[in-house]
Amino acid sequence: MKKILVLACFVLVFLSCNSCDDDSCAPVTLSITSLEEEYSCVNTPYQMDIDVSDEFIIIRSQADFDALVTGSCMPQIDFITYDLLIGKKALTNGVESINYDGLVKDCENGQLSLTVTFVKNDTDEAPNLTYHALVPKLELDDIINVSIVTLN
Repeated sequence: MKKILVLACFVLVFLSCNSCDDDSCAPVTLSITSLEEEYSCVNTPYQMDIDVSDEFIIIRSQADFDALVTGSCMPQIDFITYDLLIGKKALTNGVESINYDGLVKDCENGQLSLTVTFVKNDTDEAPNLTYHALVPKLELDDIINVSIVTLN
């Protein structure tokens, strides 16, 4: 009887530790889109404005969007599906393009991260540009880290 109990304990320990080596936790990339893609807005870095400086906010409703954002394109956003991450970045040179890496969710801490890359050009223009991403609807306690990268 002792041998069966010891053997059963050994099997349980072995099976439970088998999952200890499982490296199935990998970051997940979530799809993002833009006001250009979803609502045919044009030139939003220059044509859209929000009263923030070198930071971003999350807009979760049409009422907040209408109150906080100005510009030539003011669509009725599907806030059931999306939240709008929107911010400003002051630069010392003009910009050729703005690129967005996908929204990445860290499976260990649940935090989200987005990298926004400004590819600068050689003009002397010093713009204060608006960047944005329509992200999947967020939970109120979700944490998003935005990294701004500037390339010459």
